[in-house]
Amino acid sequence: MSATATAIRKNTGYIQVPKSILGRLDRTSVDLFMKRGNSEPHVLYLGAGSPFSQERVNGLIDTFEEVLYVRAADYEAFSQDLSISIEETLKEESLSAPERYQVLQFSASLEIEQAMRMVNCDRYVESTKNIGRLISSLLVEEDVLAADLFGIVRHDFQTFVHVTNVAGYATLLAKELGIQDSHELEQIATGGLLHDIGKRHIPRSILVKSETLTPKDWAVIRQHPQRGYEDLCQRDEIVHGQLMMTYQHHEHIDGSGYPVGVSGDEIHPWAQLLAVVDVFDALTGERPYRKPATAEQAIQFIEGRAGTQFDKEIVQCWASAMQQR
Repeated sequence: MSATATAIRKNTGYIQVPKSILGRLDRTSVDLFMKRGNSEPHVLYLGAGSPFSQERVNGLIDTFEEVLYVRAADYEAFSQDLSISIEETLKEESLSAPERYQVLQFSASLEIEQAMRMVNCDRYVESTKNIGRLISSLLVEEDVLAADLFGIVRHDFQTFVHVTNVAGYATLLAKELGIQDSHELEQIATGGLLHDIGKRHIPRSILVKSETLTPKDWAVIRQHPQRGYEDLCQRDEIVHGQLMMTYQHHEHIDGSGYPVGVSGDEIHPWAQLLAVVDVFDALTGERPYRKPATAEQAIQFIEGRAGTQFDKEIVQCWASAMQQR
């Protein structure tokens, strides 16, 4: 279970609110707290129902990086409050496109966390269709740079963080590779959200393990592409490319990957591009057992495996996209 989900279930602690959410806080009814330093307590900043003017929003943004929190016990209501009008928020010109993506990621977090834990994956698949549509429409219609998106998304090991990051990166990379069709880009974004669905079958104790994984642990983890394929293969709404993103994202160009060990053109193009951004996000995200790599370190790692683990052209395209300013 993720740190956020654990906090929600126990009703303890606080969940941090990204500063891009501040402009919408008049639409929520929960208490807001601030915290100035790691050793300082959380202090009530604004009681539920109090007005939150744009002037106050601007003052907070200008003064602090990340200052506001909600109680974990209030997080579900807060997230649902945001998600109700998420499509209108994504059109607000006062927020930059990367900031709107951050709002989308935060608003979608609870739905993804809850749907991922259900025995039946119907709700998760349905959720990803809507979220994938919102991600692709935002990134297709706006001139969002990969480096800008990297600079604003979250970088931790929670499920909703990884899949929403990967969905966004995959959409931007697909655009850089010349894919222009909006429907295809929407399918790729949704495929990015779906690619790790098989991990819902892996014990949480393995996914969050801080010690070195044992060979037995790895054997269990390596089952997730197959398990994800089994979850999705009978669903009419899943297209072949999305199914292969789930099944083949750990296959390598030289045939050394899993679950089958296919190589080269046997790996679907969508799975090939997903493999690059999946590893990029995994390296730059926090993990219980290591510190995150910088974007530059992650690119170097991927470039060092171009032609063996990854397609050379796709690696070059992603490296170039991350350098654009």
